[in-house]
Amino acid sequence: MGHSLRSSTLVPRGFVVYNTAIDDGVMLIAIRPASTASLCPICGTRSERIHSRYQRRLADLPLVGKPVRLVIDARRFHCDAVLCGRRIFTERFDGDVLAPSSRRTARLDHIVHHLGLALGGRPAATSAKRLMLPVSVRGRNTT
Repeated sequence: MGHSLRSSTLVPRGFVVYNTAIDDGVMLIAIRPASTASLCPICGTRSERIHSRYQRRLADLPLVGKPVRLVIDARRFHCDAVLCGRRIFTERFDGDVLAPSSRRTARLDHIVHHLGLALGGRPAATSAKRLMLPVSVRGRNTT
């Protein structure tokens, strides 16, 4: 009875893995959006014209006892709508996968949130550290 590891369980939906590495005991998974276009958050116009790219690094659930960081190639697009006040915008991802400006995935944030509710304060940080989850106590990162 063999178990297989599906990439869909490792990578948030809507993304494609293009590289993996292990750096100082941290598993790095480089991903990029599967879509070729994005919608302007102001006017909703669809754009395929890429302005630039940048990388986002997010903490994710640990894998085989190693912390995981997703390295996302995010893109900025041109908005070609004449009446739109925004000329360049950053693509948005599904809110239940990655929130704007977040430092961790929604699935990791969900676990950290419930740990905080159940245990609160330092006990939650200790439990999270045992589970190899990155959390912070009073604004200081414990990992």
